[in-house]
Parts: sequence; structure tokens; C-alpha cells
Amino acid sequence: MERILFIFLSVFCISLLTACSEQTNETDNNTDQKNVTQNGNGKTTNINYSKQIQNTQEQQKMKSQMGKLDFSEIELEVSYGEQKEYEAGINYDNSGLIGGEVDDDINNEHLKGKVAFDSIYPKVEKLTISKDTNKKDAIDQILKSFNLHADYNKFELEIIFNDGTQIEFVD
Repeated sequence: MERILFIFLSVFCISLLTACSEQTNETDNNTDQKNVTQNGNGKTTNINYSKQIQNTQEQQKMKSQMGKLDFSEIELEVSYGEQKEYEAGINYDNSGLIGGEVDDDINNEHLKGKVAFDSIYPKVEKLTISKDTNKKDAIDQILKSFNLHADYNKFELEIIFNDGTQIEFVD
């Protein structure tokens, strides 16, 4: 009799544990379903993990590109009449990640992050501004590289070089 009772309790406990674990898995799967997708091969991929890897690779690529320049950050603001401005910048945020931002009221283009970085980098790559560059040459280089008109009302450029030196041109 004890043996039958033991077998019955064992089967009951196993059934109970199996039922509970399946319910937990369903709940977990429903919660994570937003973050999981199937690729073309039928394998599931965690989207958040893929984005983290992609962001890390993008950060490494952007940092590598910036390493080719003589400066680590650049901020540009050019104001034209009637509330038309062109603002662009590449900089590091508080967490050490690099990014960019473009607010172009002239062409109605507003970009952030990697897209902005990819828009700005080819323009700043052409620059040959150094600590010794005079204001007029720096302004001329920026206007030409960024394809901006010379009839601005206000021009501000701030560059932080790799050695920490900072220059600012205001006109």
C-alpha cells in the first residue's frame, strides 16, 4: 500500500512541476516575444542582443574613424536670417559613446546618432584645421566643406583636439 501511495505522490508531484514549469515558460515566452524574431533559417534571435552587438560595432567603427582625425569633437553653428540655422556636431556623451547631431533648417534635415555622424564625418574629414589655423581660413574651410553660404549672420565653431586643446571661432 505504501508503495502505491509513493508512486501516486511521485507522479502527482512530477505532473504538478511539469504543469507549473510550462506555464512559467509560456509567460516568459510571451514577455520576450517582443524581443525575439525568427531569421530566414528558422532560428530565433534576440533583437535586443543583436542591437547591442550592432551598436557596439557601430561605436567601434565611429571611434576608429574619429581616430584618423586630429580632433575628437566638433560643434558648428551657422545662423542665417529669418530663423534659418545650420547646426552640426560630433561629440561624446556622458557614457563615452560617440554620436552626432544635425539640425539643418535650410534643407529641413534633422538627424541624430549614427545617421548624423555618417552625414558629418565626410565633411570634417576634408578639414585641415589645426590649432594654428587663423579664423578666416577655418571659416572658409567649414563653409566649403559643409556647402554653406558665406552670407551668414553668426558663425560659431568649436573644436576639441585629441590633446585636449580647445579652439573656438566666432564671427
